[in-house]
Amino acid sequence: MSVDRILLVSLDNLGDVVFASALAPPLHARFPRATLDLWCKEYTADVARLVPGVNEVIAADPFWDRAPGRGKGALQPFLRALGAVRARRYDVAVLAAAPWRTAAAVAAARIPMRIGLRRRKNQYFLTHTLPHEDARQPVLHELARLLQPLGITAGSLRYRLDAASLDSRRRRLEGVLTCPFAAFHPFASKANRCVAFSVWIEVARQLEQRGLWILWVGRAAELTQLRALASRESWGFVDQDCDGSLADTAAALSMATIFVGHDSGPLHVAGALGIPVVGVFAPGEPLRTFPQGIGTARMLARPSPEGILAADILREIDAL
Repeated sequence: MSVDRILLVSLDNLGDVVFASALAPPLHARFPRATLDLWCKEYTADVARLVPGVNEVIAADPFWDRAPGRGKGALQPFLRALGAVRARRYDVAVLAAAPWRTAAAVAAARIPMRIGLRRRKNQYFLTHTLPHEDARQPVLHELARLLQPLGITAGSLRYRLDAASLDSRRRRLEGVLTCPFAAFHPFASKANRCVAFSVWIEVARQLEQRGLWILWVGRAAELTQLRALASRESWGFVDQDCDGSLADTAAALSMATIFVGHDSGPLHVAGALGIPVVGVFAPGEPLRTFPQGIGTARMLARPSPEGILAADILREIDAL
């Protein structure tokens, strides 16, 4: 098969882009001379640029979807991105997630080979439609099936990000952040999945007594709520200590001694950078979205955040 240009498509949220990064190394190994680009949402672009082997990132928020903390994407910027995709004349598109609107956009870009897992109505826009995703299987187990039509037999995939391009940011942050430190992300997409702030604060105090500085990670609005309860002057907050970009947050995470947080994008970014992580799933989908990066990991899975104590989280931290 002659393949010169490949497009990896992940028009989803941050964690999804991190999972999709696991497809890049086997694609590059199978087609070493091909150019590999990635199409993603605007807010995930800084992390998408860290995916190994990716040449260019095309970023635009779909006009039918919302990104966390943002409104729906606008039609005109998305159409401009679609035009850029079409102009590059890709041979293959691998859709890490293929809801029908995403599949239709890729079809509109006139990419001759379009591979995705079956979703409602998407078979009309894909050239290679694989069986539905099995929600009982790990995400990377299912994503590996996308490589089969290209003659790639993937072993055990792991997601990874390359922090080399963050070196200048890391050097700057060395003068701002206090090492060694633990990165904490006590937020999730839904408030009813979050362990109480008081529990996280107690865990932070315990780790501080062990000699770790604490860096709280999240969006500015989230961290403002936390600061109202945890205005400890010795602690850091990523919205104040970094420049506000996701690239700076990723650089900070790459410097952490440990990451502790809910099942969310930052957890997977840290794991993809090789940082030891403790993920709290309350409940989340622990069998499907457990940490699958190159870093060591532990997981605390409960049907609800109610009843999770600081001692439970500290036990998993100690087990690392």
